[in-house]
Amino acid sequence: MGTSDVVAIIGIALTFLVSVANLVYSLRNNTRTIFVNTVSTSRLKWIDSLRDKVSEFMAVSTRLADSACVSGGDKSLLIQRDTLLHEIVLHLNPKDKEDQNIRTLADHVCELTTDHGKGSEFANALRELRDATGAYLKKEWNRVKLESTGKLS
Repeated sequence: MGTSDVVAIIGIALTFLVSVANLVYSLRNNTRTIFVNTVSTSRLKWIDSLRDKVSEFMAVSTRLADSACVSGGDKSLLIQRDTLLHEIVLHLNPKDKEDQNIRTLADHVCELTTDHGKGSEFANALRELRDATGAYLKKEWNRVKLESTGKLS
């Protein structure tokens, strides 16, 4: 075996090692990218769903706070409000302080609709719920952005 044969074998071996290393790196990177995309997509759907549930809950609660709706015997609004409340609660983490604050605010709004709004107290409760939910969703949105760039795992 001549010198040129040895050089060729070494070249082939190095090319093979570089190819294997590149394959392993690509597989790991692609798997991570697929995972991040799946989690980010799911989290974005969750954010949209929670936003929709809270806004609908607030709208239904406002209609219920108007005594004309309740006196008209519209029980479907009560059912809709209660369903939305439970859906909101199920969207939230039962162990997170910020999530439980939103739950408490939603419960408070629910109580105030039974008392026909109580004027400014009802408006303040709605505003608090809206602001707390908005801040919470912004935090989650920033988390999605960080995860998608690979800065948070």
